[in-house]
Amino acid sequence: MTSSAESGTPSGRPWKRLVGFAIAFATISFGTWYLVGKPTAPVDSQPSIRVMTYSSFMNAWGPGPEIAKRFKDETGIVVDFHDAGDAGLILEKMKLFPVDAVVGLDGLLLDDAKSKLAWRELPLVEDEVGKEFREPQFVAIDHAPVTFIYREGEVSAPQSLQDLLKPEYKGKIALEDPRTSTPGLQFFFWVMDSIGREDGFKYLELLKSNLHSVSPSWSSAYGSFTKNQSSLVLSYQTSPLYHAIEEKKTQYRAAAFPDGHPEQVEYAGIPAACSKCAEGEKFIRFLQTKEIQSLIMKKNYMLPVDDAAKIGTPFAELPKMKSISIRSRAELLKDRVALFERWRALGL
Repeated sequence: MTSSAESGTPSGRPWKRLVGFAIAFATISFGTWYLVGKPTAPVDSQPSIRVMTYSSFMNAWGPGPEIAKRFKDETGIVVDFHDAGDAGLILEKMKLFPVDAVVGLDGLLLDDAKSKLAWRELPLVEDEVGKEFREPQFVAIDHAPVTFIYREGEVSAPQSLQDLLKPEYKGKIALEDPRTSTPGLQFFFWVMDSIGREDGFKYLELLKSNLHSVSPSWSSAYGSFTKNQSSLVLSYQTSPLYHAIEEKKTQYRAAAFPDGHPEQVEYAGIPAACSKCAEGEKFIRFLQTKEIQSLIMKKNYMLPVDDAAKIGTPFAELPKMKSISIRSRAELLKDRVALFERWRALGL
């Protein structure tokens, strides 16, 4: 055992040493807290918003990234996109990811959106574009007639829904699934509304032999068409412009039915559960500016709601297609579960 002199200070009083250690420890601890533990301002304090949209809008080749860049440059607000996959899945994905704005709601689904979620009112502003498509809680960002695209010289152009049953199209038509794709839903409701439900399902049964595929999304259906696996694909009147402008290919054509086509309109809105509501609305309004309308037109290959954005472009030269409305939209949406079950039973 050692003596107190051996374990303490030269004076033989170890308590002084303990006091010294305590003072030193307190001093170091305070300094550490002050330098390290003291709350500091975030390194990145830029405001941001979360925006739910579909894949082709936010992907590198879509308008989303450039829109986000320009919006940040103008407002300082960062846009964080959330991918819903196809536009038809936006409402389902919103259950998992709360967002401040939504871009890409199909016009057919607005009643559904209103019944499932609460939305902020968007007051009409002076000189607002797209008033013909306006809804109290939603603003339109683009639109285009839904039709079938084909390659000239490969097949003849269909002139009606009934024409699609012709033997010359056997195994050549690419469709999208209405349960997951908005163009697919447009076609399904087009058939149900114009032919009737019972006759419509008889029509779809006859159409089966002419189908090459029924894809879960527009991009996969259109991919089969561009790979020459199918000869007709459900898409938009504006689709041939992509091939003409981007690929310098002019053989692509849009079928024009004398009876008319449904018009797909894409909307943007602000969910009531938003956390950055004012910033979200600022983003929505930004989408309707002429500069961004032009960008959406050229990247999405849809018609802008601001007609001034088309001036001097090939989009202005497109012939006017007759537009038809889906008159029984509300009833079809209400009975959607049963209708989709009958669609599934067809084996499509």
